[in-house]
Amino acid sequence: MSKPASNNPYGFWKMALLLILAGAVVLSLSPVSAEKPLVTIVAKGDQSYYMGEKVVFSGMNTDSDSTYLFITGPNLPDNGGNLASPNQDTVSGNPDSFTRVKTKPDKTWEYTWYTSDLRLDAGSYTVYAVTKPETKDQFNDLTTYGTVSIIYKKPFLMTAISPKHFLKGQPFTVNGYAEGDPSAVQLWILGNNFFSLITVPVDKEALYTFTADAEFSKKLAPGDYYLIAEHSMADNRFDFTFNGEYVTGMEDNTTINIFKVRGPGSLQGKDAAEALVFALSENEHRNETLARDTHAIVAFSVGETDTTLRAQPIVTTPA
Repeated sequence: MSKPASNNPYGFWKMALLLILAGAVVLSLSPVSAEKPLVTIVAKGDQSYYMGEKVVFSGMNTDSDSTYLFITGPNLPDNGGNLASPNQDTVSGNPDSFTRVKTKPDKTWEYTWYTSDLRLDAGSYTVYAVTKPETKDQFNDLTTYGTVSIIYKKPFLMTAISPKHFLKGQPFTVNGYAEGDPSAVQLWILGNNFFSLITVPVDKEALYTFTADAEFSKKLAPGDYYLIAEHSMADNRFDFTFNGEYVTGMEDNTTINIFKVRGPGSLQGKDAAEALVFALSENEHRNETLARDTHAIVAFSVGETDTTLRAQPIVTTPA
């Protein structure tokens, strides 16, 4: 005997609902993805860097085989510049005008930016990563890009001597702070019939210390002295040195004598210090890359056993 047909109206709808849910599960498991293309960019570290430091940018690019980078900021082209040559305009449709980075098979990319000798002012900058060679003024709803902001800082130098007035033969200490990750600073000590150039390492905390023992102090005759600390800045190379008789500098890749500090006709004491400060200042101010050395100066004095002399300050003209 055959079973009677069901008169339950909910059975049909229950079956239909199960079929719809099953279809949704199949679609959710489908390998075909409709995700929007993506490009990202991050800067390694705290996004704050000194001139001369290298900066590592990285990110993802799911849309193209190459990632195109450009930078905007103070005194740069409105639509951005090439990272390797920031004052060079980027041009939409011209891949060579951008910093072009190959996207890896895993859809990641990485670029190391070397900032030594770049003509950039201190300030805030934005770096763009784009999936095609397209400038900022051409961006639209279809443009896929990412940005990261960075701070670009000028290295900084401080120096001090303790005590500032001491007796001949008494030890003294020079210490200071040199930001910008230099490997060392140069200390120039200048006085009447005395000249010394000392290279002092800078530690990971940007601190440096030089301790002059009693033997060194005994070489200092009573009188006025000047301590000039020199920071090598972005290129990590000192612009001035000493060849045994003259303070020398570089001009057009040629070593030239700046002034004499030993022997007949040499500059002494305050005159020598002022000549060195002038050379450092002129070199720093006329160089557009801001990679030339900066300096700090402290006057001190050495006295006899019962006398303290105070060094006369050097007057410099503000830039």
